Amino acid sequence: MKWVFGASKGLLAMGGLIMVGCTYVPTYGVHGKLLSTEQQIIDCQYEAALDILQRFTVVGSSKEKARAFEYMGVVYQEKMDLEAFNHTVDRYMFNDVGRGADRAAVIQNWNETRRDIRERRVYVLGQAECATNFATSG
Repeated sequence: MKWVFGASKGLLAMGGLIMVGCTYVPTYGVHGKLLSTEQQIIDCQYEAALDILQRFTVVGSSKEKARAFEYMGVVYQEKMDLEAFNHTVDRYMFNDVGRGADRAAVIQNWNETRRDIRERRVYVLGQAECATNFATSG
C-alpha cells in the first residue's frame, strides 16, 4: 500500500511539473522588454509600447516579431487608427513570420488578444477602454 501511495504522489508531482513547464512555453525565448509591453497596453501606455514593438518587428526573433506585430495591431485597434492597423497587418503578411497566413485568421487572432487585454484592463483599472483624445488639430 505504501508503494502505491508513493508512486501516485510521484506521478502527481511529475504531472504538476509538466503543467507548470507548459505554462512557460509561450513566452520562452521572448525578451522581457517585449513581454512588458502587454502590461503597458493594459495600462494605456500606447506610445511607450509602440516604441518597443516597432523595434522588435525589425530585430526580434520570429517568435518576437509575431508577438510584436500582434500587439501593434491591438494598439492600433485600441487607438481606432484603421490605416495604421491595416498597414501593420500588411507588414505582418509580407514578413517571413506572416507570409502565407490567412488575413482574416490573423485579424481574428489579434481581435482575441485585444479582448483578452481589455478583460485584464477591467480587472486592473476597472475600465475596458482607455481615455482617448479624439480632438484633431486644425
